[in-house]
Amino acid sequence: MSTTDRFSVSALMVIVSAVLWGLYGSFVTLLTSMGLSGNTIVFLRMLATSAPVGILMLLTDRNAFKVRLKDIPLFLANGLMSLFFFVSCYTAAIKVTKIATAAALLYTAPAIVMVLSAILFGEKLHGRKVFCCLLAVAGCAFASGIGGELAGAGSAAGNVSSAPVITLSGLLLGLGAGLGYALYSIFSRMILNRGYTVYTNVFYSFGIAMFCFLALSIAEGSVAQIFESPARTALALLCGLLTGSMAYVLYTAGMKGMETSRAAQLTTIEPVTAAILGSVLFHQPLSVWEIIGIVMVVGSVILMNTGDNK
Repeated sequence: MSTTDRFSVSALMVIVSAVLWGLYGSFVTLLTSMGLSGNTIVFLRMLATSAPVGILMLLTDRNAFKVRLKDIPLFLANGLMSLFFFVSCYTAAIKVTKIATAAALLYTAPAIVMVLSAILFGEKLHGRKVFCCLLAVAGCAFASGIGGELAGAGSAAGNVSSAPVITLSGLLLGLGAGLGYALYSIFSRMILNRGYTVYTNVFYSFGIAMFCFLALSIAEGSVAQIFESPARTALALLCGLLTGSMAYVLYTAGMKGMETSRAAQLTTIEPVTAAILGSVLFHQPLSVWEIIGIVMVVGSVILMNTGDNK
């Protein structure tokens, strides 16, 4: 397989993973309406991500379970500082601001990855990469709805009684979620560079985060909900299989064939998927701003992955 073909396959893996992540919001909407708590949803998602990968490792390559003692802090960092920190900040951000605003702030992650990758891995910051990243971040803001809100706020600046579009706590929590989201790409690249497989990374990183959310579910008493409705629990596990194990294995495997910053930028397809699904499944109308945002994100992905860097 040529270098171009390998890159195309890697890019397709990352894009498919982002589309699968875009399903998560629809699953959460359904599961929440069925009475399942947030911490329990995340615990079951993490369980359905880590356990199938562990079973696959057990059947195909038991050596993949081996981790060098000096590398344990790296897996702990990926599980705690990226996955657990990201989900905790994102959940808290949604509580103090609108979902659309939190989602837009979350997708500052590609810009964070681009800067950190240049510092840590020596990836080049050429003009087109920077432009595509900024275009994608702006597109995510519009696709999530915050762009239209900001434009409306600007036109109504004279109305002192109008509520702020975003609070300081919402801003900090949203940026924290973006940082945690970005750190998954950074720590995963470090783990892969040390010779570990994609499956080893996903199994241990998600396993660590899983036990954290299990502890939270036990503390709040919501873990009992798992046994109350088998159908609801099965739906949560399906959510984990699709948006967890399958999506993260595809993303981490695809990331091996391209620059970390480029892989992170491709994931901006996720909010586009979420916006379209919200319109189709839940009859949420798409505004002109959101349609513009979708076009911007798709355009940035096409531009990033066609032609040379001029």
